[in-house]
Formats: sequence, C-alpha cells, structure tokens
Amino acid sequence: MKHPFNRVVVLLNDLDNIDLLLKKASDFSELHQTTLEILYVYEEPLFEIPDYFLSTKKINEGEIDKSKIKKRIEEHLGKLNSNKHAIFIEIDDTIDRLLYHYKESQKTLIIADYHQNLTSNLIEKTPYSFWILKDNIEYKNIVLPIDLSDLSIKAIEATNHLFPNSTLNILYDFRYILDTLTVQVDYFNVVPIATDMTLELNKEQKKSALEKFNSLKEQFNIEGDFIEGDSALDEDLISYITKREFDLTLLYRKDEELFESPSLIVSLLENLNSDLFVLSCG
Repeated sequence: MKHPFNRVVVLLNDLDNIDLLLKKASDFSELHQTTLEILYVYEEPLFEIPDYFLSTKKINEGEIDKSKIKKRIEEHLGKLNSNKHAIFIEIDDTIDRLLYHYKESQKTLIIADYHQNLTSNLIEKTPYSFWILKDNIEYKNIVLPIDLSDLSIKAIEATNHLFPNSTLNILYDFRYILDTLTVQVDYFNVVPIATDMTLELNKEQKKSALEKFNSLKEQFNIEGDFIEGDSALDEDLISYITKREFDLTLLYRKDEELFESPSLIVSLLENLNSDLFVLSCG
C-alpha cells in the first residue's frame, strides 16, 4: 500500500525521554523514507525549564535561549547519526504551534510522550495521527479495535504496513440495539423497551457482524476476538486490552458517538498502560 505519512514529527515539551522518542522516530522515518522534524514547545505552566536553557542576558526574567535548546537536541540526534532533520523551537501553545507548522495533517505523524492534560487536548483539538509513548517495549502484539466499516480495512492495511514484524489482533465489541438506543435517548430520561422485533433484529445484526468480522480475519490472515459488550464501550475495551497485555493499541479516528470518537480515544489513552497509535485515515 502507499505509505500514509510523508513527515514524522517528534513533539518535545521537555527532554526527559528524548533519546527514546528520537530513536523511535529516526528508525521509523528511515524505514518508511519520511521527513524527520523535531518541534520543541516549552509550555511554561506545565514544564520546568533547565537553568542551562535560560538566556545569560535575561536569566532573571527567565527568558529561554532557543539556540541552547537546539544545540542540546542536535547532540542527542548526533548519537543516532541522523543528519536529515529540521528543528523548531517555540514557546507555549503546543496545539497552535502544531497547527501552524503542519498544514498537511493527513500525512503527518506526531510522536510524543504521554502527558495527561496536554496529550488529551492534542487528540481532541488537532487532526493528526499520533504515536503516544508510555513504555519502552518492542511491539510483538498489537490490538486494533474495529467497527467493521471501510475505515477498518484501511486501518488493518495501515497497521500491517507500519508494523510488518508485529502480530495484529483485531477486536470487535458488538453493541446491542438496546444499548445504542439507551445512549440516544438518555437525555430524554426515556427507558428503551425490548420488543420481540428488537430482539430478532439484534440476532440478525449480530450474525451479520460476526460474518464480516470472520471475513476480515480470513482476508488478512490475522487473529481477533468478537466480544459482546455488557458495560460502557470504553470499559469493555480497556478490560479486554489490559487482561491480554498488548504492547501497542492502535485506534483510528471516527467522529461518532459510539466508536473511536475523540472522547473514547482519550478514555483509552488515560486508562491503558500500552503505547497508543491513533491513526487519522479518514
């Protein structure tokens, strides 16, 4: 398939985990022949700035010296023998800085550490694909929750292309019509009533979904589980993924109430220990 990205951006707000981020990004960029860029954004309310990054002329006011930060990043890049890169240093407004520098959002992958408040805002307010690191681990097993739409196929193809040496497991959480109605009418304080027609339709939809799911497994020669949700969707997914200790959870954006909405992605992001890859493949 055609590679989904032409640019990989390492987003830094501090240097605590810089070597891991740069190594992941550099290896990925070299493997897939993409442009590598580093965007360092110092968020004053969220991160401490090391004293050696302060300007010697205005150290009392706390003004940072961008040249010192760039030099330090280049020193870390030097360990990787990475010569093809660009470095940008900014102050505050990480979201706005990303949106300003990277207009071609569908082709841009952002690699970053997980920071609870900042990362959630990035997912909700920007359109990029994100690779969020929480742990330094090799990706042997990847899980991909799907909704059986055409985007599922795109996401499977992209995952196999991006991580060819990993084992992919797909996951489908079947939601009963009654569950869906509960979400839709809850604000009216109306309780949906299960009728014989509803139960029969549930049975037909489950059969159809299972056939599609098995067809995808056969088409791509991958493993997977078809489960029946009995809790909130995010709770079901978190429970399943946590128990099986996957190394990477891959999600794709879809602005719908029940699947892969930014709010669902943020919930998984906050509650899973695995690294997450959020794919914008619309």
